[in-house]
Amino acid sequence: MDDKHRLILPYELPEKLQSLYKHEEYIHKQSIFEINKDQKLSDHLEIVQASLEMIFNLNMGYENRTDDELTIQCLGTRLFNSVVSSLKLLLAGYYQNSFALQRDILETGFLLDFFSAYPTKISEWKNNSDDNQFRPVNIRKELDKRDEFKGGKRKQEYQKLCKYATHPTYTGFALLAPERLAQIGPFFDLKYLTRALEGLAMYLPHFTLVYISHFCAKLMQQDFLKQFLRAEIAFRDKVKDWSERYFKADLKPI
Repeated sequence: MDDKHRLILPYELPEKLQSLYKHEEYIHKQSIFEINKDQKLSDHLEIVQASLEMIFNLNMGYENRTDDELTIQCLGTRLFNSVVSSLKLLLAGYYQNSFALQRDILETGFLLDFFSAYPTKISEWKNNSDDNQFRPVNIRKELDKRDEFKGGKRKQEYQKLCKYATHPTYTGFALLAPERLAQIGPFFDLKYLTRALEGLAMYLPHFTLVYISHFCAKLMQQDFLKQFLRAEIAFRDKVKDWSERYFKADLKPI
């Protein structure tokens, strides 16, 4: 292509988009301000960050030995990206979109949990992920059966995210309407910010521990092993302290 016909890209976005992104940045700063002055929200953000660091370090530092391990790492990548995207959206004031991604986090986390219990299913899923047995509803049922859960809590959490965020429903318009007035574009709402961050903090530490369980320390490279074990011990201590503080859960065995 000669210079005459070369595509010239603008250095700046169109004015209206620039204005939109500036407004997002303003809401982002407001969100961070509210989080920093609230100990509970700060702790939630810290446990989310610690979880992301563990997933990142495992994906970057661990050299997979089998196709199954690579598959798990790909799921870890999807989990990481969905969490980061959900966090970015909630801080910028797009709460409905942030919650919609939390359904993806649930699906990915439940699948990782399922594979931790049934590792022989990893290759089956890889070769035929559309198979009925791998539908989200069936994965949840298998996990409930394994854990002897009778209340359908996994189903309730999943359906709540479907109803209010993922599917276009009238009920879901609540996430677009602070003070019952529909708001186009991003807006700041402390209640939605709190609930979205609580959701990430509630799901991610558990899924991170599940993710870690897929990798055997004995098979790790020596130069990575010591670094990872120190990070894992510190992470488990953080999860234990955070869970005891906010869920009154005794997690001594973890």
